[in-house]
Amino acid sequence: MSGGSMGYFYSRLEEAAGMFRLNTMERIALQSHMLKLAKALQAVEWNDSGDGDDDETRLIIECLAPREVLATTIIEAKKMIKHLEEQINKAWGIK
Repeated sequence: MSGGSMGYFYSRLEEAAGMFRLNTMERIALQSHMLKLAKALQAVEWNDSGDGDDDETRLIIECLAPREVLATTIIEAKKMIKHLEEQINKAWGIK
C-alpha cells in the first residue's frame, strides 16, 4: 500500500496552523506544536502506508509532554492487569 492511509491529514493540520493570527505567545506556541504534530502524523501515515519513515518515534516523542509515554504505559498496564485478573478468575470459576 502506498499513499495517504490517513487522507494526508498532516497536510491539513499544517494548513490550519497557518490560518490563525499569531498575536499572542500562546498562539505562536500552539502553531509550533501543530507543526510538530503534523510532522509526526506524516511519519505515522507514511509508515502505515508502507512508504516508511525511520523518524516516527522521535517525532512523536517531540510532540508529547515529558513522561507522557510512561503515564500512558502505566494506564495501559493497569488495564491489562485487570483483564488478566478477569481471565484468571473466569478460568478458575471465581466470580
